[in-house]
Amino acid sequence: MNNKQPMISVAGIRGVVGESLVPETFLRYVLAFGTLIEGGSVVVGSDTRLSRHMMRHLAFAALESCGCKVYHIGLVPTPTVGLMVRELGASGGIAITASHNPAEWNAYKFFDEQGSFLSKEQNLRLLEIAQSGDFRRVNYRKLGRIEQIETAIERHVTRVVSQVNRDAIAARRFKVVADCVNGVGAVILPVLFEALGCEYELMYTNVDAEFPRNPEPLPENLTELGERVRARGADIGFAVDPDADRLAIVDEQGRPLGEERTVTLASAAVLERKKGPLVVNLSTTRAMDDVAAAAGVPLYRTPIGEAYVVGKIREVGALIGGEGNGGVIYPAVHCGRDAATGIGLILEALATKGLRISELNAQIPDYKMVKTKFSRGERNVAEILERMRREFADAQLVSEDGVKAVYRDSWVHLRPSGTEPVVRVFAEAPTLSAAQALVERVWQRVINSA
Repeated sequence: MNNKQPMISVAGIRGVVGESLVPETFLRYVLAFGTLIEGGSVVVGSDTRLSRHMMRHLAFAALESCGCKVYHIGLVPTPTVGLMVRELGASGGIAITASHNPAEWNAYKFFDEQGSFLSKEQNLRLLEIAQSGDFRRVNYRKLGRIEQIETAIERHVTRVVSQVNRDAIAARRFKVVADCVNGVGAVILPVLFEALGCEYELMYTNVDAEFPRNPEPLPENLTELGERVRARGADIGFAVDPDADRLAIVDEQGRPLGEERTVTLASAAVLERKKGPLVVNLSTTRAMDDVAAAAGVPLYRTPIGEAYVVGKIREVGALIGGEGNGGVIYPAVHCGRDAATGIGLILEALATKGLRISELNAQIPDYKMVKTKFSRGERNVAEILERMRREFADAQLVSEDGVKAVYRDSWVHLRPSGTEPVVRVFAEAPTLSAAQALVERVWQRVINSA
């Protein structure tokens, strides 16, 4: 894998500390952002990565030089940054996080004045400014200032609690175990569980330590959480990624449900109260089609990336949406992926239906999905995509983001990642062996032969 160049996409700019995370390059992008928003105010928050201090001071210096007032909200989930942009009437925000990437990565994610990630067009303009070097400058009397805000977590939790049936949740006195992976889940989840009246145990809460495992909340990384759920006799287990925008669920028997089930269960829960359109990305489980059909509402699909999903949510006035990576986007709270919101919605569904999580999960059809990635190496991405089209010419092809081949009861999607130098391959089918066969076909006849 080549980590010498930073990754630049709608998810911001990210790199590996000491390699592709070159401070002077990242500085240019913050200067460009301060210029893009014309010296307006900016909310800045970060996850717990050890490089956060360097990244924070770099951002502060750049923003102050552009004349931006900076609201420093400290260690917070990424969605808290977006929510606080709107709460404070700021011109934009920066989350310092590489999300699910390993600890050596870090990134800047940029938000617009609505508290959402920059659109494709805004990102292109940001890139133009960064490349031109034509940055906003102010004299010493107009330099920006830093203001510390201590209430961000409380405001976020208050917003979540206001959108769920808190009394019903509290009456159940749920026993919950949550794996915070030494990320900002350790900051927000205690406040959330206290507000919802839950009895809880938190795992890995040292915000100054490294991640204890691969931080992505995939089933293979949740063995210890499952063991704790069983040992504690808990009702449910939750796992979040380092910046707490993604959520995975473990049932009362300690079995990971798979992160695709998070947005599926949350969407079904909201549709119990009110009907409205749903929005997910192209790689999200087809169980979302079942949820939409059962409720008689439309389902829209977008390219991969939170910015695309949010854009479509706003365009069609969707009730709820998200991504199959465990990201729930509920506009009533905040138009961005938010693990805290997902937790509130799932607990409300359990409370109001009087079900266990395994029973709630069984109410919605489930499919078997395989998610994998392959190093791009020196392969030509355009050639890989063309080979994909030829190999799956007998399927319905969707080329909006990479190539997705859709059959009657299965699909496979290949796309270049915007956050890592890899190509991602997702496949879903009624059986695990059928999904694995689709992935193997892509590897052998599309990628490996390119």
